Amino acid sequence: MRIMITGGGTGGHTSPGLAVIEELRRRDPQLLLQWIGKRGGMEEKAAQTNGVPFRSLPIEGWTRKKSPRMLWTGMKLSYSILRAWFYLKVFQPQAVFGLGGYVSLPTLWMAQRMGINTILHEQNKRLGLANRLCAAKVTRLLLSYPDTAGEYPRDRAILVGNPVRRSFLHPPQKKDALSQFGLSDTKFTVLVVGGSQGAKSLNRATAALLHAFTEEEIQIIWSVGAKSLMEAQELAADAPVKPHIYGYIEDMAAACAAADVVISRSGASTTAELAAMGKASILVPYPHAADNHQEDNARAFEKAGAARILLDDECTGDALTSLLRGFMADRESQVEMGEAAKALAKPFAAEEIAEQIMCLVYGENTS
Repeated sequence: MRIMITGGGTGGHTSPGLAVIEELRRRDPQLLLQWIGKRGGMEEKAAQTNGVPFRSLPIEGWTRKKSPRMLWTGMKLSYSILRAWFYLKVFQPQAVFGLGGYVSLPTLWMAQRMGINTILHEQNKRLGLANRLCAAKVTRLLLSYPDTAGEYPRDRAILVGNPVRRSFLHPPQKKDALSQFGLSDTKFTVLVVGGSQGAKSLNRATAALLHAFTEEEIQIIWSVGAKSLMEAQELAADAPVKPHIYGYIEDMAAACAAADVVISRSGASTTAELAAMGKASILVPYPHAADNHQEDNARAFEKAGAARILLDDECTGDALTSLLRGFMADRESQVEMGEAAKALAKPFAAEEIAEQIMCLVYGENTS
């Protein structure tokens, strides 16, 4: 098969792509891939790390406010569409798989006008802008939530869930994960992660949290984002609780396996991974996410009894301390919340997406 993948910008867009690549490679040893994204974006690193040829587009995110920069952005969009045509013409993919994000728009738009099968995956509870713009002509629209908001052709939409990498479906045992991070197996363990870029409000609240507990009560794995590493180390220097601080955690499945409770943003990939692992969580939606989709994701988990929500302006050391002490005092509710999260998981999402792609490529009936 020859499959072109496009999209990225955040871990929420790139991680599902990696999960699907794993499954496609398992099924087709002769698979040929190409990833179209933005130079220097997270998708470029993901492609390079996983041995996928990468091609770039100069497109920028579209500003929502009127400004002279709109003309420059429009020119870059036009050039990106022409470059996407060239990439498609040379690679001749049998299908284009779109992961969302503004960088996916030129390739998907051009592929649809060239008569190439396009498959879009929407990770969030609300359809993103690029997917909305391409939905009318899409061959298949794959959804993560049954009540996804937005205008799209219902007869071509299929609920598959949000795929996660195999490491989250087959994580290490908790004891082994704790040992991997050099942690005790007798303390309450918290993982704090602000997403691929870190989160300032979460980091500030976590720094305050370190002074609310003793070293004997709690241990914390803290992913702060590469740019905030030194600052976090300074903030934690005189705290009673000495967290294990990382700029970025490569083995996030092991970090989740080690934790009793996860405090995080509520991006699509993060919530899918929490569900796959059945983890109780405190979700702090990123307030500036497009169309406020992170709060939509978090509310779906809250409604299912799978998470507690703190809005960004409510995220303080005192608020986190109160919620964590509640979990520590009532371990049964923590277990129940983890089970509720597990009920939201779609562990075969990557397999279902790979099946949809292969059926379209080989002309089989997918209805």
